[in-house]
Amino acid sequence: MVKLAAIFSHPIQYFAPLLRALAARPEVDLTVYFCDQRGTVPALDPGFMEDVVWDVPLLEGYRHKFLPGLFGVSRDDWTVGLINPVIVGELLHQSYQAVLVHGYSILTNWLAMAGCWITRTPIFFHGETYLRSSAPIHRKIAKEIILKILLRNVAACLYIGSNSKEFYSHYQVPESRLFFTPYTVDNAFFFRYAKNLELQRNAIRAEWGIHDNRPVLLFVGKLIPKKQPLFLLEAYRRLRRRFTCALLFAGDGPLRRTLEEIITQESIPDVSITGFLNQTELPRAYTAGDILVLPSAEEPWGLVVNEAMNFSLPIVVSDRVGCGLDLVRQGENGYVFPHQSVDQLSDSLAELVAHPEQREAFGHSSLEIIKGWDIAHTVEGILGALGRVTGCFRGM
Repeated sequence: MVKLAAIFSHPIQYFAPLLRALAARPEVDLTVYFCDQRGTVPALDPGFMEDVVWDVPLLEGYRHKFLPGLFGVSRDDWTVGLINPVIVGELLHQSYQAVLVHGYSILTNWLAMAGCWITRTPIFFHGETYLRSSAPIHRKIAKEIILKILLRNVAACLYIGSNSKEFYSHYQVPESRLFFTPYTVDNAFFFRYAKNLELQRNAIRAEWGIHDNRPVLLFVGKLIPKKQPLFLLEAYRRLRRRFTCALLFAGDGPLRRTLEEIITQESIPDVSITGFLNQTELPRAYTAGDILVLPSAEEPWGLVVNEAMNFSLPIVVSDRVGCGLDLVRQGENGYVFPHQSVDQLSDSLAELVAHPEQREAFGHSSLEIIKGWDIAHTVEGILGALGRVTGCFRGM
């Protein structure tokens, strides 16, 4: 058995099922450390512009501790304020055999890695790693220098997909220290909702003003610039001149008012904005939709794509969405378009809007593809890395 610590900024709805599954394995004695309580207590999410508490269990099924911070809990500038020096003492005194660190953007993770280097405890690095970035050149240079030093001093890099592996290869991490741990959601949770809600589809669509069987383009996420909701609205405006369809924004954020103003000023028909939807409410949006669209200019992965595929939806994403290489098979379950081309996005959507039989075939393919991307596969990847590096058991 491996005595494993895992360090996260805060309880995250996507990771709770994974942590439960990992803790349930007899090969692992898991303790999870959190730097902040947001997600379990009301705290402002600037992307959604409201206090958010997730409505699914975030802390059940695994041992966890909240680390006291120097600046208290849930500061609005919280990623800057996450400084939890006690993590060093925890790692020094608990004699962990391995430490999984999620991300490098907060100081506590660096303190944890320093504690590992002092104790010579293997570090398993995990994160939404992605080479493409719109950051200024001086930040890119600093990142290049810092990450080369960091990644030379970790025992294993857990890559989440093809773009993630490219990231580590760019920083010259050898193949022997790369382990595939696919980025996944709780497929069983979403597939169960898909089956339970399918007979309510017409009623759900009617709640958002869709009273017939026209195709619905679905955007799920924060209404913020990097996700390009205004770009999607323009593509839809062009598409709507040619085809009867609707657009549903499932989310909220700073660009909502701008979206509403453009919709009104230009009389763009059949566009609805749901506002923030919690985890148990999101399945209603997926049930209402016919095509998921994620047009982001920068998106390391895009777990809403995983979720939508459990609802048998075709997928249209930009070439800046990290999961596109792994989950979107061009012409089989969706399309990938250049992130700056409104015309190509509109044309990709037109292909699916105009051909219902193609939407259905693409949706079936999405469901089959996502079956190979489940939490069980992620757990096996982590166990394989732990077994190889620590030698405590034979990795799967």
